[in-house]
Amino acid sequence: MIKYFLCFVLFFSVCLAAKPENKNSEQEVSKNDEDVNKKKKHKKRSRLKLFDSAKLAKSVVPAVVDVFAYREKDEHVYMPFEMGDLETMLFGGQRFGNSSGTGCIISSDGIIVTCNHVVEQANRISVGLNDGRKLKATKIFSSAKDDIAFLKVDAKDLPFLKLADSKAPIDQGEPVLVAGNAFGMGKTSVFCGIVSFINRVIDGKITLQSDVNIGVGNSGGPMVNSIGDMIGMAFAIPRSGGLSFFIPSGMITHYYNKEILKKPSPWWGMQVQAMTPDMLESCGLIDKNIFGVIIKSFAQGSPADKILKKGDVILEINGQKISSPEELEFFEKTSAFGGAVHLTVWRDNQQQKLELIPIEEPKSSVYKAENKLLGNVQFEKTSDGVVVKQAEDDGLFEEGDIVLGINNTKIKTPKDINDALKEKADGLSVIINRNGAEITQSFSAGNGGSFFSQRIIQQ
Repeated sequence: MIKYFLCFVLFFSVCLAAKPENKNSEQEVSKNDEDVNKKKKHKKRSRLKLFDSAKLAKSVVPAVVDVFAYREKDEHVYMPFEMGDLETMLFGGQRFGNSSGTGCIISSDGIIVTCNHVVEQANRISVGLNDGRKLKATKIFSSAKDDIAFLKVDAKDLPFLKLADSKAPIDQGEPVLVAGNAFGMGKTSVFCGIVSFINRVIDGKITLQSDVNIGVGNSGGPMVNSIGDMIGMAFAIPRSGGLSFFIPSGMITHYYNKEILKKPSPWWGMQVQAMTPDMLESCGLIDKNIFGVIIKSFAQGSPADKILKKGDVILEINGQKISSPEELEFFEKTSAFGGAVHLTVWRDNQQQKLELIPIEEPKSSVYKAENKLLGNVQFEKTSDGVVVKQAEDDGLFEEGDIVLGINNTKIKTPKDINDALKEKADGLSVIINRNGAEITQSFSAGNGGSFFSQRIIQQ
């Protein structure tokens, strides 16, 4: 009996000793599961890897070129301390001013993109490759408005950079590398930084803002991401320094496809303007801290005319808030065929979600008029009449103006503008509708000098 009793006590003791061990085991399993969950969460929050700047520079620098632009001066003034040939210095003959900048090869057959202001009004252009060659370049396209120019050199199998897909996201804080002819000293320098702001409007252009500290000679130089794709082109730095601004690659791709490859361009076909405080109040938005652009008119055949109305306020495009016509134009030019553009619109005192499908831009939708007084202005026929699509910064026209008359000729079609411009060579008189106000403006440039006047007829 004692024998059985001792066996029972021994068995009971073993069970009691084993129970805490099971508890510890359960706690250990629970702790392990917690550690795994923490690791999973930590994995999701892992930091972005910075690129190998030395390796990236080796792949980028061969496609970057120095751009030299030579301009012929009209002045015949004796300046003994100006550097130049002996005849020019002694007799004040024609002299050549030059400037330098940067360019980037974007195709192996010698297409180079740079800023328009680097090569504007140049009589001769040459580029210096990183292999030591210096080649003559020809300007094959330029846009002063968007500060983009394309050059062509007679060479093949050149190293080039790929333009980033406009659909690829660019993140604020993304690390970037910039290359260029810093301060015109020759040969390519590289700089590192981050994208500090996206879609900053500078000088009427949508830009990428960066903290990269570059110099004036970097204009036209590429900004690349961690995989070496070109996401922007340097075009401006503030005088105080500390920031730099870049034209997004999406805009470069637009002009490259349209003007160089001759591909069709996406088109929405509408005119918009920024909201004024009065407009915000009339739409019921001034107290809601909501901004956008208001639709003024539609071009004939516009795909936007099918889903939008005059007076609609576009608040967002593809989830990004907009507040200026420049932002809408950027999204239009960088949109794609076959894909829907998602719009958030303020209509009837509420937000609505709509989808716009871009179509091919009609070839005859825009009329270009070049006149020594008028300047380089583009007009477009819309449902409201002939509208100024693009204007120079001379005060005579503004984008969005509806042209009612020129030199006493009523304007109903772009052809009427061409007829009206033939009547006078030394003066212009125009009547326009600007934001609902009918304005008459006149400009003359005779022997007595230039004269400009403006008068509001009615509002």
